Amino acid sequence: MLYAAFAVAERGNADIVKIDSTDAMKYPGVVKVLTAMDIPGVNNINPNANVDQEEALASAKALFAGQPVAVVVGSSQTAAEEGAKLVKVTYANAQTPILTCRDAIDAKSFFPSIPDMVIGDAPTAIKNAPSRVKGVLEIGSQMHFYMETQAAVCTPTDDGMDVESGTQWVDWVQGGVAQCLGVKKNLINVSVKRIGGAYGGKISRGNIIACGAALAAHAVNKPVKMFQSLWDSAKMIGKRNPYYVEYEAGFDANGKLAGIITNVYANCGQTATESPVSAVTLWGDNGYNCPNWKVSMTNCKTNLPANTWTRAPGSTESIFFIEYIMEHIAQTLGKPSIDVKRANFYKNGDRTITGQPLKDFTLAELTDSFLTSASYRQRLQDAATFNLNNRWRKRGISVTPMKYGSTWNGNNFNCFISIFHSGGTVAVSHGGVEMGQGINTKVAQVVAYELGIPLDLVSIKPNFSLTNANANSTGGSVTSELVSLAAINCCSQLKARIDPIKNTMPNASWSDIIEACFVKTIDLSARSWIAPKTTGDDAPVNYNTYGVTCTEVELDVLTGEHQITRMDVIHDCGESMSPLVDVGQIEGAIVMGLGYYTSEELVYEKTTGALVTYSTWKYKPPTTKDIPIDFRVQILQNSSNPSGVLRSKLVAEPPLCMTCSVVFALREAIKAARDEISQGHDWFQINAPMTVEKVQQYCLPDIAQFTYN
Repeated sequence: MLYAAFAVAERGNADIVKIDSTDAMKYPGVVKVLTAMDIPGVNNINPNANVDQEEALASAKALFAGQPVAVVVGSSQTAAEEGAKLVKVTYANAQTPILTCRDAIDAKSFFPSIPDMVIGDAPTAIKNAPSRVKGVLEIGSQMHFYMETQAAVCTPTDDGMDVESGTQWVDWVQGGVAQCLGVKKNLINVSVKRIGGAYGGKISRGNIIACGAALAAHAVNKPVKMFQSLWDSAKMIGKRNPYYVEYEAGFDANGKLAGIITNVYANCGQTATESPVSAVTLWGDNGYNCPNWKVSMTNCKTNLPANTWTRAPGSTESIFFIEYIMEHIAQTLGKPSIDVKRANFYKNGDRTITGQPLKDFTLAELTDSFLTSASYRQRLQDAATFNLNNRWRKRGISVTPMKYGSTWNGNNFNCFISIFHSGGTVAVSHGGVEMGQGINTKVAQVVAYELGIPLDLVSIKPNFSLTNANANSTGGSVTSELVSLAAINCCSQLKARIDPIKNTMPNASWSDIIEACFVKTIDLSARSWIAPKTTGDDAPVNYNTYGVTCTEVELDVLTGEHQITRMDVIHDCGESMSPLVDVGQIEGAIVMGLGYYTSEELVYEKTTGALVTYSTWKYKPPTTKDIPIDFRVQILQNSSNPSGVLRSKLVAEPPLCMTCSVVFALREAIKAARDEISQGHDWFQINAPMTVEKVQQYCLPDIAQFTYN
């Protein structure tokens, strides 16, 4: 086994004049150094001709700092990594990198335009509205921060290559490796048993590592392993898209919306292939009925790695945008924000921004009962009393309701089940990837339930490109549902074959029934392919799920530090297929969202574009002390979902969309601090993440205030 590591560009937005591997080859243990000219196939990791090209190894231009320029193969991981550091790149025509949406706007650096979403006449509605608000907001990026970094092992075979990849998308890796090697796709065998976290970062980004390892294995004709350090992964792999948004809204004295205009700019990095900016046309209304919309969407081209899907991509930000606007309206009217939000809730029969009529809208009732169970009104008064009695510590409380549309369109998955005679044990291989979300647990439970057998008879096997060919990526929170649906179909096929034998053996055990089927040459394997599509009024949302979150914070005005003293969360899982798994997903999504909105900030060096916050010395994901002190999570009881699999609802991503409540709870605490100096009445812009430094500055501290009474 040999090892490989990438040599990377140290700056972005510059031409590459020369790549010198002389010193690298002198390092003990270095076997070979590969550059773009050594690629036998196409220098492109993306196998779909309809998406932007991404070079496996930069050939003529360094688009961003951290871009791979060479693969160094060594006898050990240390040899490969140290050799990679010795590869020298000579640059020319270096330009100041474009790093932010504002940079891109100034430079007019955009990808091809996207049609506006227009519903009604928003400009006229806003002009004629009794009241109006206007402003801007910015929200940053987020690293995936999976516990297992990007990795792949590639082994040459007599007719192709075996690839073990830590990917969310087996088919994409298979196509990308075949393309780079210049061989047919059926000569590449890809498998993945499980991966140590992903959050979207291993959907397409896994191809960077898989193709690098495959090129190395092909060149030396030996097995090659490539895995990245957290630091290298942070520098090379794209992240959640940052946004810059301009907005305007019109409303009446009760806060009832008349019209909304937004200009949404998404920072895409070097390609726009995975931009989720259009998600605002699906989730941008949250649970609020606004008759007039104009939404402009722009993908900004910057000198960053291609930003990519990150847990709840687009939906998280879209819900944050509308919640921010609702908070602005509420402060303008001097009303609690939840009252303004409540006044704008949809009713069943209303059409959402997708044009679909709502048939299952329960958010109003859910919010009302939640406010009671969370003692919101009393706690709101208690926070106000606390703030009156404390100059340098302030509390804030905020409620975020959520409507989240589940979309099945565009997804396709399969399942293969075999029942073995001599015991009746069952093996399942499905098109999804286990990455900690509990998909294997749910599928095994579904199969055991459908076949009527003990769970310990069911074993989930790795996802393999042969048995699960052409399956989509595991993402969007729908994969557990859809592979479970495929598994149900497989079980239906098997039961149709087994039942005639079973009916003749009323007292026989499962093992005996299967043995009898085997003797009678019954086929005990089944395959199912699921590619659901909704049409007409039901497109693109298959069903909605709902939730509400209430966050209470206590803020130290002098330092900007805060604690979440209590957080109440309720989420609608329908009839949960696995309640313990679902509660864990809710908790994990919430904590990931808290990091996104409060502590995880990415900083880049302005002249080179190099990531400064590539390690946990400066990049701060949430830890034990960031979890709410009083954390109350519950699944909605007595719920169901006739449109779901076994009446369940998706869960992995939606709860993250509600965690923006922490931003607005902090805002309420900051407002209380500013009220002390008569600066809290007017609306003030806040940008996420709400880091300690930002929060302290938003409180407008001044040394003249630091006096004893």
